[in-house]
Amino acid sequence: MTLEALVFGGIGTLAECAETDRKAWNSAFRAHDVDWHWSWHTYAELMRAGGDRQLASRYVAMTGQACGVPAEVLDATHQNVFASCLTHEMPLRPGVARVLSWSIRAGLRLALVTRAEALPVRALLQATARQRSGIEFDVAVLRGDVPHMAPHPDAMEFALDALGVGRGRVAVVADTPAMALAAQEAGLPVLAFPGLLAEVEPDDFGALPRTSVLSAEAVTGAWVGWQDTAAQ
Repeated sequence: MTLEALVFGGIGTLAECAETDRKAWNSAFRAHDVDWHWSWHTYAELMRAGGDRQLASRYVAMTGQACGVPAEVLDATHQNVFASCLTHEMPLRPGVARVLSWSIRAGLRLALVTRAEALPVRALLQATARQRSGIEFDVAVLRGDVPHMAPHPDAMEFALDALGVGRGRVAVVADTPAMALAAQEAGLPVLAFPGLLAEVEPDDFGALPRTSVLSAEAVTGAWVGWQDTAAQ
């Protein structure tokens, strides 16, 4: 059996943009005169569990601090601000450019699975295009494409179907435990590539293979290890 596709689970697997996202939320609050300010700790805790489309709703549920502005309105403003912040060139995370080039040389199909909307995803891809040498993703699964968010496996299943390859021929790179769990629930091998958000609870990745610098060796090692375990 050969590896035929690689899934990047989260835009954070490409570029470290969590802090930019947090600041975009706080800008959205100011734009609507909402007296909220999310510290890094608050933001990381909100993002940790995954599953919610509206982070503002989760914050209200967590703190009881209602603001009078619909969560959907806050989210729309946040997405616009986030996208505008991503228009400037963003550095790719360590090893990403090399793995993308290796994937093309090896004939792998590429997918991106993210909880973000189209606007920030498009902005990030444009901001990193030069560093990616123009390499594009064959499949992109965004928040609006599926009914459930990670850690539910909907988006991973959607990507698998769109890629048109067998389940055992795909590897997933995940930057958060929620995305890693979504891949595992879909029966896919996972390489943990923790970003800043994962530093809150690094043990949430469990025994998954992990790396701080993405490489072809790390990807194939995680895939082969999964194959060996499945064969036992």
